[in-house]
Amino acid sequence: MIIMNESIKSVESLLNDVISDDQTSLNEAGKHILTSGGKRIRPYFVLLSGTFGKADDETLIKTATALEIIHMASLVHDDYIDDSSKRRGVNAVHEEWDAPVAVQTGHYLLAAALNLIADIDNEYYHQYLADVILEVCYGEFAQMEDQFNKDITFRKYLRRINRKTAILLEASCKLGGISTGASEHDIYHLGRFGHYMGMSFQIIDDVLDYTSTEDQLGKPVGGDIRNGHITLPLLCALKKEPQLVELLESLHPTQTSSYYDRIIALVKTNGIDEALLISGQFTQKAYEHLKQLPSTDARYQMQELLERMTGRTH
Repeated sequence: MIIMNESIKSVESLLNDVISDDQTSLNEAGKHILTSGGKRIRPYFVLLSGTFGKADDETLIKTATALEIIHMASLVHDDYIDDSSKRRGVNAVHEEWDAPVAVQTGHYLLAAALNLIADIDNEYYHQYLADVILEVCYGEFAQMEDQFNKDITFRKYLRRINRKTAILLEASCKLGGISTGASEHDIYHLGRFGHYMGMSFQIIDDVLDYTSTEDQLGKPVGGDIRNGHITLPLLCALKKEPQLVELLESLHPTQTSSYYDRIIALVKTNGIDEALLISGQFTQKAYEHLKQLPSTDARYQMQELLERMTGRTH
């Protein structure tokens, strides 16, 4: 079986080959998002999940690379939809170039990911990934529709973060197992592990948007609410603080910075603890599914990654 460090190097090499094959503006924009940072979380989980089946190094490397490229495409589109000027402390693609380049870059990255895995001979693999990409796209449309909508429910929020984050982590874990012929039992628990981990991970991300500093985030604090997105910390705070209910009646794109500062302060006081508690419940569910997998080095590495991802403070 491939050694993890060597495999990640192979993923990085293939990412560069796929995205940086010439000097057109699309390739330059793709290279910009590729080199702006990223922990390669999804490739790690593809590779680790692949150890529960029979070795198929080439398919695993292609799958890991394709999932990372799809993730990158979603980031480009998210930044454009939110008009976020920064991503991990560097200019977003639409800021570095313009809106048409950002939109086309996202499309190009999705096409590049699908082209990379086109020769994988597994009908279920391709149908499942096509369904995942559709859900990600539906999520991007829903995110646009829900901007500055004060009437977001808990259920709607959960569906949004599933499409935004959890579904690609679930796909990373499932496709790793599918790529190497893991058992149906293991593929099921890999997928459920990835789903619950992704839900917890995104809630932590939404908490940090309120509690971290701009230097830690690489973007302004409270970026979610400033961009009109109501997330779990705010939903939790709304149950405790009537003043927030009144403030949200005036939520619209032209609000002042001081208006958002008031919301952020109230959320930090009233919404963080409960949001972290809910994140912890999702983490526990992820643990329960992980325990159903064979006791291997890969499983323990997945547990370590889960702890790091859901125990972040910045």
